[in-house]
Amino acid sequence: MNHKITRRTFAGALAASALALGFVIAPAQQAQAVDFSGKRVRIIVPFNEGGGTDSLTRALVPFMERHLPGNPKILVINKPGAGGIVGGNFFESKGKKDGTWVMALSTSTVMNYLLGDPRVKFDIKGWEPIIMLPRGNMVYGRSELGLKGLDPKAFVQKIRSHPKDKLVFGGKTPTSSAINKRMAFSLLGVEVKDVWGMKGNGPMAQAFERGEFTLNFDNSLSYLNNRKGFRKSGIATELFTWGAPDANGKWKDANGKYHRDPTWPNVPTFYEIYEQGTGNKFEGPKAKSTLALIRVGTLANKSFHLPKGADKGALKAWRDALRKTMTDPEFEKKRAKILGKFTVTIGEPARAALHEAINLSADEKSYIKEYVKVRYNLSLNM
Repeated sequence: MNHKITRRTFAGALAASALALGFVIAPAQQAQAVDFSGKRVRIIVPFNEGGGTDSLTRALVPFMERHLPGNPKILVINKPGAGGIVGGNFFESKGKKDGTWVMALSTSTVMNYLLGDPRVKFDIKGWEPIIMLPRGNMVYGRSELGLKGLDPKAFVQKIRSHPKDKLVFGGKTPTSSAINKRMAFSLLGVEVKDVWGMKGNGPMAQAFERGEFTLNFDNSLSYLNNRKGFRKSGIATELFTWGAPDANGKWKDANGKYHRDPTWPNVPTFYEIYEQGTGNKFEGPKAKSTLALIRVGTLANKSFHLPKGADKGALKAWRDALRKTMTDPEFEKKRAKILGKFTVTIGEPARAALHEAINLSADEKSYIKEYVKVRYNLSLNM
């Protein structure tokens, strides 16, 4: 079956027939059955414990063990470094093709691959997708910045008033998932002090908690579930989200307004902040290039893969296990906390969705290359 999917529409187009279940079922492959009894299964998480990818993986592991043939024991192997590059390279070179090695992919790893970091030795397009789990982002700041409760115009004025060294923002690498947030701040006329070399969202959150970072981000569910202390203590102020596509894959409603993140419906989107705060329309080459990476970061936020050339029976077993997970009564009770309201995609549609999500236009690539070259003196191999 041929699935025609674009990064701007796949979330709904692929999900329409299975919206009630929240996932898309691909045609079953003709493959020999496999049995993982007595085998050790490894899931490579390319970040430290405590981050969004790690937390999601560990939440899904009990269900994977339950629904994989033979009920194997699954080990989560954390291989942090260079925004997911260390773990990705490790998986590419070591991963076995019998279904016992799985890669937990996230935005940072995708961004480093997409933007051509020279340390990347893996080819995401060659991997065998099991499932894609889109989710949004929350950008937040320290309360001492005085940004809480401001309307968009006052917000933009206030954040612009802070000197660069007071707006400390960091991430794994300049080409990891932080890049679309960094570009978004620049669109607002705000430049920040960058700190790179962080090993994951967990260490980034710790730096924020200590006051070393004054601006930070998490995926919207991780911020909801793992940063409760920030909200309870009052050290964090939610600034904006990326919003999310609706069930039909559209980012705007009939009135031309961007849909808000379903996890945080009371927090404005970046597009609202930009348009109301600057008086400009969110359009033009700079906005489109930033939005392209925002969409990659939302639609390709989390996913699981087998290595290139993996056994077809093993791939089918993994996809079937995740389908069963999505309808497992115990999982359904936890689904909102683990996955939120985003639609997941399983099987061959996940391959098409991922490939289309990372297919940027020539103009988008040109602006992104210029942006990174000017600020970080990096020449992207895009």
